Amino acid sequence: MSFATDARLRRTLTGTPLARRIERESAREVDVSSFDRSAYPVGARRVAAIAQSSLAVGEWMAVDLFARLTAGLTLANAPIDLVSAAAKVPTDEVRHAEIALRMATALMEDEVEQPAVEPDRHAYLAAPMSIETLDVAMMEMPAIGETLACALLSASRDGATDPVARAVFSALLRDEVNHARLGWYYLAWRSERWTTAERQRVADRAGNFVAHVEVMFGRGRDAPRGCRKAARALGVLDTPTQRAAIRAVMEQEVVPGLDGLGLGASHAWRLRKRLAS
Repeated sequence: MSFATDARLRRTLTGTPLARRIERESAREVDVSSFDRSAYPVGARRVAAIAQSSLAVGEWMAVDLFARLTAGLTLANAPIDLVSAAAKVPTDEVRHAEIALRMATALMEDEVEQPAVEPDRHAYLAAPMSIETLDVAMMEMPAIGETLACALLSASRDGATDPVARAVFSALLRDEVNHARLGWYYLAWRSERWTTAERQRVADRAGNFVAHVEVMFGRGRDAPRGCRKAARALGVLDTPTQRAAIRAVMEQEVVPGLDGLGLGASHAWRLRKRLAS
């Protein structure tokens, strides 16, 4: 199934009691109405709004991703606890997208252009997927991908001195930790059952991901000169801060975790591709 490729994510609601419930729950979790727009220069707010809009689209697309992974786990007769945990993730991701959209609106009076939703991004994860495809997807997305997301959200939260921005990152981080654990729990379960050939296939994909991770995620959002301190207060990660966060989580969590599963990620990390300064 394919939809319009230029679709933009909008915070739309029905006029039903369901919408009113969503509004109440959202405000209770993170009340963005208390954000003081006048405390920050427009340049910093614009960079932060673009970051929040991009975050919203990423979280929205994760609804599709984890719905597919849940289906894959279900059809593979994975353990019930794994399927149960996976089934909860799409609900979290919808809420994350909604929070980020509200924060983007609070930051700017005018609408911020958002990346397009990519309806075919996860089309390769069609159900029923093979166990080999499921292994790789669970390794790349929840295990590595969500662990990286936790590191970046944590760095954003730690740098954010604005209380509303900090609350946004804290709310997302609470859930993302569990999403990352799902990936590692799956790999711990599956690794005991891999054949030599299956382990090698996952190791090859893990090595490729690790070797390119700094190129994929090493660019932060650098605010205009004179706005950088304010942007940091809103949780925006500039390039040096983002690179440091990625490097730390790879060396302290991801690479050791993959090595512990017998996937030999340390070699790929030593030979990884680097971004030019």
